Amino acid sequence: MIRLYTDAGLNTNLNIAAIAYVIRENDKTTTFVEQTPATDNHYLEFLALNKALKKIIEMNLSDILFIHSDSKILTDSITKRYSKHYQEILDLILEQLEYFPSYFVKHIADKDNKFAHTLVHQELLKLRH
Repeated sequence: MIRLYTDAGLNTNLNIAAIAYVIRENDKTTTFVEQTPATDNHYLEFLALNKALKKIIEMNLSDILFIHSDSKILTDSITKRYSKHYQEILDLILEQLEYFPSYFVKHIADKDNKFAHTLVHQELLKLRH
């Protein structure tokens, strides 16, 4: 079983943004955080998931996938397989999800996404200086 937590953050005043993901498989945890061009926060949430899925596939992990995100628009879009404004990147995500034997998407509260959220927050603080 693979548990994936993603998050994104944007500071529009400073025009900085970051995405992060946490991959948990059994007792192994892989984390990733990066600066990214500041677009809009919803797009960044999709981008974080897209990059996380690419990484999981590169790692040759192909177990049941549980996706956890605090982005309601992201989780709803995956469930509906439709997004009014982000269909292009959603299609890439849906294509990658075919790699997994099955997957589940769950919208979680910010407080339940602390690890990925903290990675984003730390990266944004670093970018400010």
